[in-house]
Amino acid sequence: MRIIVFGIGLIVLFGMLGCLHRSPGVLHNSSIEPLNDQQAALREQLRRDVDQLATTVGPRNAAQSLSAISKAEQWIIDRLDKVGINSQRDIVDMNGGVQVANIEVTFKGQREPNQIVVLGGHYDTVSDSPGANDNASGVALLMAVAEHLKANPPERTVRVVFFVNEEAPFSFGIQMGSKVYAERCKNRKDNIVAMIAIDSVGCYSNAPGSQHFPSLIGSSLPSTANFIAFGSNLANSRLLDLVVSVFQSQSQFPSIGAASDSKMALRGDHAPFIWKGYPAILMSDTSEFRDKTYHRPNDTPDHLNYADMARMVGGFVKTVEKLGSLETVIP
Repeated sequence: MRIIVFGIGLIVLFGMLGCLHRSPGVLHNSSIEPLNDQQAALREQLRRDVDQLATTVGPRNAAQSLSAISKAEQWIIDRLDKVGINSQRDIVDMNGGVQVANIEVTFKGQREPNQIVVLGGHYDTVSDSPGANDNASGVALLMAVAEHLKANPPERTVRVVFFVNEEAPFSFGIQMGSKVYAERCKNRKDNIVAMIAIDSVGCYSNAPGSQHFPSLIGSSLPSTANFIAFGSNLANSRLLDLVVSVFQSQSQFPSIGAASDSKMALRGDHAPFIWKGYPAILMSDTSEFRDKTYHRPNDTPDHLNYADMARMVGGFVKTVEKLGSLETVIP
């Protein structure tokens, strides 16, 4: 096995050359073993879920088509209901009395219900993009997590939230789903001990040159797009280190992490939680730095690597189980 120690981390993803915190990370060939039966079943489940959102529903942006957003919302609710998981709508008011919604699932902690871990990802897209990777892949991952939590109740409360209105023209505005949700959590004084935003997690390749960075620092970074990345701001570096460490203890899938205080470190659904004082990080495949279909009409299900996605998701599901356990001390 070829091992590459990741030395610089995700500098480019956070837009700065200094003031960077790096979590220990190791990169290697991600497709090192054939899928076992459980992973193969997960691969097909992920493929089906991505296809339902990206193909059956298609582009889903409330500024372009409220009907599409409604269809996506209902599909999420029905998909959860089919496996016996109850959900609730967290209303987001639009102009003219129109309402859209985040979809929330709560798995109440068996021992410490007042300690809350939030996992969230957006289900909307930019206009005219079917959003297979951005972010049907994240929705599919959250579905897998929800099914696992139903069968394995956590000791801490874990919420799985599907956010509306992450993409333009709603990004960071008053109608951004995660912003509305984080504000309500703060107003209720919810004790959120960790939040992980899931965004674009389906593109992987072991081909040389598949990972791209700006030329200024690209020569110092890996050129193989075979890892999952965790990132946040410096204030959340302890949570970042914990999640990366737990993930690496549960999975052989390549993973790296980095934190900085650049503007790009706060690009995503984790940012509104940070602004409200909650510890939060982002998990991503680095999106536009490897995915040529990013925010384009050809972000379709056929370009995702479902085998490697299944390997990664399996590890993340186990990571969530550990985060939901009181044996894991969350800083």
